[in-house]
Amino acid sequence: MKLVMSLCLGLSFLISATVMAGTKIAVLDMELRNLTMPLSDPQKNAAIAAKDEKNVTLTQKLVREGFEKRAGYELITISDKAHKKADKSVGFLFDRPEAAAALGAEFGSDYIVVGRYHKPTYLFSYIMLRVVDTDSGELLQEFKTEVKGRPQETIPRNIENVMVEIDEMLSSR
Repeated sequence: MKLVMSLCLGLSFLISATVMAGTKIAVLDMELRNLTMPLSDPQKNAAIAAKDEKNVTLTQKLVREGFEKRAGYELITISDKAHKKADKSVGFLFDRPEAAAALGAEFGSDYIVVGRYHKPTYLFSYIMLRVVDTDSGELLQEFKTEVKGRPQETIPRNIENVMVEIDEMLSSR
């Protein structure tokens, strides 16, 4: 009887550890795709570039935190060296889900999120996040949100909305 109880207890610990580990997800650094024409004033260009970089950094941080604060996800870190080696040019991993999947699989993630901060004009930008299944190499879904107005206000709200959508999509798999 003790043996049966010990086996059941051990099995329950094994099952709960597996459930607690959850979905392993890697989030790559966002890339900026700025399609705007440079201004003639170098100081204004520098100020705009600094704001863009701040927005990209904020977006990356919020996406990672979005997974960290949700139950059922384990955030996997991909080394900068491996990321740079796999990303052969601007947009390479974003446009090639199979290459992104191979990178994520190398680090043991179930899914990898590849993002782009797309700026077609000075008036607005798009945050584009692609979720890729690392086993199949399939692009599961692309999530887009528009950033207008004050980025420090709109980016957190938009990322939270996208995180809810991503969570719903992954939990239905």
